[in-house]
Parts: sequence; C-alpha cells; structure tokens
Amino acid sequence: MKVPSGLVIQDRKLTHYLLIYQAEDDKSEFLASAGYTLQNWQLLKRDRLSAMAVAEVVEVMSTDWGTRFKVKAQWNGANGQRLKVIVIWQQDEGSDIIRFVTLYPDKSRSNKTMKEG
Repeated sequence: MKVPSGLVIQDRKLTHYLLIYQAEDDKSEFLASAGYTLQNWQLLKRDRLSAMAVAEVVEVMSTDWGTRFKVKAQWNGANGQRLKVIVIWQQDEGSDIIRFVTLYPDKSRSNKTMKEG
C-alpha cells in the first residue's frame, strides 16, 4: 500500500524533538550521523516527505484517536549516508490530515518491501 497523501510534518516536531538530544529515545544522534542538524532542519523535512512518495505502508493500526500508519522508508541523508527508518504517521478521527508522529532506525535485516528513494 502506498503512503496516503495529505502528510504534514509540524516544524516543531523537528526543531524541538527529533533534532534535540533526548535523554530517553534520542533520535538526534542518528539523524546527525546522516548530516541533519538544527541548522538544516528544513532539509530533513523535505527529504523525509520526498522519501514518502516511494515508501510503502507496512502496517495500519486502529487506535483510540484514529488510524496509524507504519511506513518503511529510506533515503540518502544530507551527507550522503543511507538512512533506513520506520516512520509513524497518524490520521486523527475526522481529519483529512495525516500527521507525523515519530521515526526510528529500521534495524530489520530485510528491506525487500522498500524502494530506493
């Protein structure tokens, strides 16, 4: 299943969450290894949205708040390093918007369902 259209990434999710060190569940180090920092957060936003155009939904989950989409994606980071990630999106009940929730490294061995992005 292709990723639905209407994806939204709130700037604050990048500038106050993903690219800022977190004591627990930190993602900033992983993203920094691919060249993403607070100084180029717009590049991360653009690259991630571009990668979604060829990514595949691997799981759809119904929650109390709406529908969640688990997506495997990959792309070359700002410094050329290949990123393989799981991205979680959510469409809240009654909304047409599908918003970014989080991402984390894809540590699975098989990426057969993923297309080059």
